[in-house]
Order: sequence, then structure tokens, then C-alpha cells
Amino acid sequence: MEQLRRKLPPTNALVVFEAAARLLNFTHAAKELSVTQAAVSRQIALLEDNLGVALFRRLHRSLELTREGEQLRRAVTMGLEHIANAAVDIRRARKPGEVTLSTSVSFASYWLIERLAKFRALHPDVELRLVASAPVRDLASAGIDIAVRYGRGDWPGATAEHLFDNEVWPVCSPAYLGGRALKEPRDLLHETLLHLDQYDRNWVTWPAWFEAFGVSGETTKPGDTYDHYLMLIQAALRGQGVALCGGRLAEDFVARGTLVRPLPHALGSERSFYLIYPRDVPLSRGARMVRDWLTEEAHGAGAAT
Repeated sequence: MEQLRRKLPPTNALVVFEAAARLLNFTHAAKELSVTQAAVSRQIALLEDNLGVALFRRLHRSLELTREGEQLRRAVTMGLEHIANAAVDIRRARKPGEVTLSTSVSFASYWLIERLAKFRALHPDVELRLVASAPVRDLASAGIDIAVRYGRGDWPGATAEHLFDNEVWPVCSPAYLGGRALKEPRDLLHETLLHLDQYDRNWVTWPAWFEAFGVSGETTKPGDTYDHYLMLIQAALRGQGVALCGGRLAEDFVARGTLVRPLPHALGSERSFYLIYPRDVPLSRGARMVRDWLTEEAHGAGAAT
């Protein structure tokens, strides 16, 4: 093993090289790997230095593999695919009835967990394992049977089934509103607005929401900014201001009366929630049960907003 390790180039660089060689674009490879373009460039440079050859020709607006790069691409792709397939087989060999479901922390906390008791009552033989997120490209190799993701439904290598659409609403606690009546979106300029860092391209900011309703002008009260959706909603629940919230993740709070909508105005999203699963891996019986139950729950009584 020690002799093999000395022969191998840096393994992390090989993973980065596979993505860059397949996409022939460092920026796209960086996005797929959730790293910066500079990090991709560093790993490629490290690999080229280790091998003593150039692996890419840097053209004006594109990349192409050198002869040595193409040789390495074939070997790395074959090796990584073999490892990934073995890992999938090993993970799929876990005990019957176990299903791994991946969702965001926010979706699990504010929509899914509220409904899990119903699933357990219907399917006591299915052991559900929840995983907070996982890159879509790694679902099979990460042992994920099925996932819920928010987007446009176009994830490479995955089958996507529409779960439900989403709207973006302002929400606040009844205590914050204190019986006051707001009439139009412009009224929110005079309220304490809670913000979420735009770390996610799917997120709608307050300026974008106001613009959609033709509102211009500056807010008159400063509001706090949070770097996670869970903290944002907790702040709204505690009466600290008005937050923008995905309607499907707020509907249970609104139904219970712990959050209210100060205005009826809602901004439709171009993105939706989808059930996704690896395209080339057949769903197990348990995974099909989870998929069908989630679909029924989304389209049934829980679909009202």
C-alpha cells in the first residue's frame, strides 16, 4: 500500500481533474465541486507539477486536453467510476427497508418532520434515515436513495419529479404586528425587516420583493441579517421583525397562528420543490414508498397555503 501511495498523484487533485477534464471549464468544475475557480486551478497546477507535464491547453476562450491529459482522463474516469459503483453496491446492501432521504435542514425542520409520524404509521417496516443535504452529483455514491431539492428541475444525472411550487410571503409574529393593519407592500418600508444573507441563488431578497411590486424607496428601520434560514424564522417567531419566507415552509406556522401574514401579497417563484433520485440506480421498494408518500402529502391536505 505504501508503494502504491508513492506512485499515485494527489488523490484530491485527481477528483478535481476529472471534473475539469469532463467539463473542459474550470469555472463549471468549481461550481460542480462547490469550490472556487482558484482552488480548481491550484489543484490542476499541483497535478501537472507532480506529473511533470501539461494536462490542458489554455486557449483564448476554451480548454482542451493534451495527449497526456486525455490519457489521464480515461484512467481517472475508469478508476473513479469503478470505486463509485463498488461504493453504491456496498451501501445498497444495507438492511432491507432502510431508506436514506436527503433534504435541506430548513425543509426537514419546517415541513417534513411535522409529517413523519404519519409516514411511520403507514409504513412501520420502512426505516427512514434523514441526511441534511448532499450534492446532487453525489447522491448515488453518498448512498442517498431519494432527495428533496429546490430549483428548476434540471439536475444532471438525476431524475426529477415535481413536488410542489412555492411562493414568497412576508411573515411576522402576531405580537410584532400588535393588531396593526398593513394595506400594501409600501407599508413594509416602515417596518423592521429581517434579512437573509444571499448565499443561495434561489433566495429572494427584500429589494427584489419590493421591486416585483413596484415599490421604491428606503426602509426607515434597521433590521438584522442572518446567515441561515432557521435563525431568520426563529427571529420572526420571537417578534423581532418581518421576514420573507417560502410559503410551503411557513404554512404550518401560519395554520397554527404562530406566524401571520401582514399582507396577502405573494411573489410566485420560478423554482419549485422536486423529488430527485439517481437516474441510473433503480429505486428500492422502500424508496418508492417514500416517494409516493411525499407526493401524496404534497398534493393532498398539506398543499393548501
